Amino acid sequence: MTPTTAPPAWRDLARIAMLVSSFWLVAMQFELSETLSLWLQRYEHFQLDEVPLTLLVLSLCLAWVAFRRIAEVSDLLASNRDLTQRLMTVQEDERRILAQELHDEVGQACTALRIEAAYIAKAIHTHPDAALASAHRIDQSSLRMHSLARDMLKRLRPPNLDSLGFEASLIDLCQSWQQHCRIQCHTLIHDVPDGLPDHLCTSLYRVTQEALTNIAKHAQATQVWVGLHITQDVLTLSITDNGQGLLHTNTVTHGLGLIGMRERIASLHGRLHFEDAQPGLRIHVQVPLPEVHT
Repeated sequence: MTPTTAPPAWRDLARIAMLVSSFWLVAMQFELSETLSLWLQRYEHFQLDEVPLTLLVLSLCLAWVAFRRIAEVSDLLASNRDLTQRLMTVQEDERRILAQELHDEVGQACTALRIEAAYIAKAIHTHPDAALASAHRIDQSSLRMHSLARDMLKRLRPPNLDSLGFEASLIDLCQSWQQHCRIQCHTLIHDVPDGLPDHLCTSLYRVTQEALTNIAKHAQATQVWVGLHITQDVLTLSITDNGQGLLHTNTVTHGLGLIGMRERIASLHGRLHFEDAQPGLRIHVQVPLPEVHT
């Protein structure tokens, strides 16, 4: 099947010109303006003779509104193209980094394991101490490979969503972040049901993760509050810090991290905006949940 393409703009303009010309010829033939004027004069007391000019002004206003909307749509399309390109670049960079780490770390570790195993096979009877040391090196290499695989899995998918569930995973994320960044993180999570869609849980987990990362980098905060609750089939996520507030918003809102956050929330048909918490900044997310009770 061949893809369909939009007709060139000149064809639409040609059709409009033909339609207008045809109407003009018909109007001249039947003197439509004179006929309309005579008919409207009968209803002067209703001021219907002012309708043609009123409709002309309305047409000009609608044309102006259409022009504005076309300009807005053009800007939106350009922004979406730029967003798509940047997200694809980030995705490819992440894949390149993962591939490089797999090639360097895993490949090197596998080669070392083979060498150590071959050495043990030869030295186990003649040099038992050396064989024991080689076995210890194999154990250390295995631990490094396990740690590398675990880190990669964390980058590909939140580690605890499947085993702990969404609410417990979010709490664990906040506690781990608190221990790592030495910033108090309070979780206020109420009445979150089980069985939420996987893409919803993953998106909100990543949004929270990115928000906490931005706070650690830019906010200079000492406390953070992560709240999550559902009211009338609307899930509300709020992440509040007591740091610099809107002073650092320009730093935060132009990075790739926020682009990813907005894209995730938009895919859920939700809204994301920033509020001045005085002091600090609140990231406020609302997502409709028609599937919560199904």
